Amino acid sequence: MKKIVLINPRKGWRPPVGLLYIAKYVQKAGYDVKVIEFIDERYNKRRNIKLWDEFYKFDPDYVGLGIISWNRRVAGDIVKQIRSTTSGKKIICGGKDPSYVPQKYLQFGADVAVVGEGEETIVELLNSLTYERELDFIKGIAFLRDGAMVTTSPREPISLDDSLFPAYELVDYEHYTNIKLGGIPGHFIKTGFMMANRGCPYKCTFCAETVRNVYRERPIANIVNEIKWQIEKYNIEGLVFLDDLFYFKDDRVIHFCESILSENIKLKIYAQTRVDRVGRKETLELMRKAGFIQLALGVESGSPSILERVNKKITIEQIKQGVKAINDAGIYTYSYLVIGLPYETEEDLKMTETLLSELHSTFVAVNYYMPMPGTPLYNEEDDKMLDEISYSLTENQTFRPQDEQKRLAYYRAKFQSMSERNPNFNLFRYSSFYGFILDVILFHPFVLLKGLSIQLKQKLYSSNFEAMRTAMINYRIYG
Repeated sequence: MKKIVLINPRKGWRPPVGLLYIAKYVQKAGYDVKVIEFIDERYNKRRNIKLWDEFYKFDPDYVGLGIISWNRRVAGDIVKQIRSTTSGKKIICGGKDPSYVPQKYLQFGADVAVVGEGEETIVELLNSLTYERELDFIKGIAFLRDGAMVTTSPREPISLDDSLFPAYELVDYEHYTNIKLGGIPGHFIKTGFMMANRGCPYKCTFCAETVRNVYRERPIANIVNEIKWQIEKYNIEGLVFLDDLFYFKDDRVIHFCESILSENIKLKIYAQTRVDRVGRKETLELMRKAGFIQLALGVESGSPSILERVNKKITIEQIKQGVKAINDAGIYTYSYLVIGLPYETEEDLKMTETLLSELHSTFVAVNYYMPMPGTPLYNEEDDKMLDEISYSLTENQTFRPQDEQKRLAYYRAKFQSMSERNPNFNLFRYSSFYGFILDVILFHPFVLLKGLSIQLKQKLYSSNFEAMRTAMINYRIYG
């Protein structure tokens, strides 16, 4: 049996669900699969040494990496290490970044880059490599021939009608559910993760992607079966839907909630929607009854000009109505903002401040704009930056100079302080959080001190508490 190692270049606070879907399809095709998740070496360098030992001991025939853009550099380093220390291994790079810049990964030393969704592509590719067939007829790949890149025809997005469950057994999924700080924001419960849909039919200029613009739905029965399986196997208390757009159609949400209630499933559920897709009052009340405690919305900005330029297709009035409707149903609102866009002005930021003062969102989360390949704003300078940096998922940074970073950090702190509840303080509603804090203070105080040290030197976070909370998340992830 041929062997393959699938690599997550940087472990985060949530499981690499996309990579685990790939693993399940490869398993089903008859390959021996191992998943390795490297960690940020700033936290535990010795752990990565052990992981490399595991890699060499397993001695795979094939290596696959699932890569997001801000892990480009570290993924390239991994490919180069495999090339320099082994021979005869076929290296395949897939994920968001290789889909848009496959040539970079071929230059790093990969044999093939997968463009688009990889479940069907990887199986066809492995079979072709195993039986030494030509690669030209495999859709959705790029490879070098005589020094020139060959790109095959695009792969159609897969159907989710018969979706397999991710291969959670290949990672320490129990550990992921127990990180808790990486589950439902502002809550401290054992949390599972899954996807009910894929894609988003909208085309916001800061995140639009070809594949993600094809919206597809898993059958409700399939979703409910996976939920029951996670409850039975991992005893989860909460559930995070990782979809870009869980609440898109009223009738589908109603069907899901009725299924949850009929199965007597008791979970606290978090999902995402859009302010203009929030439906009838009765639907929201049903969601509350089915266990939804928090809905996230992409508010993005309080400036109509910014909303138009990012092609958000929503208005300020729709934002207010959507947040109010969810609040009125007794469900927490979690409003996402993006700051630091290239054309954003002080006036735009002041308009966002005005909106937040009127919005009464339960929680407010502010993300720094990060240019991504495949988006209209992405340019050559951004591309060079991504060649050099490497961020962990728990970090909040921008491409801006240090002075600009400090200015944006000021607005980030200000905007997040305008929520009705502080998500960090909300953690204290859970008695188990007190026990966790006590354990850190008594036995791992260096964790908190490290977070404070980073904050004092770099001012990356909106408060000292957020800096310490992020340090605690990293401690939960990396040990």
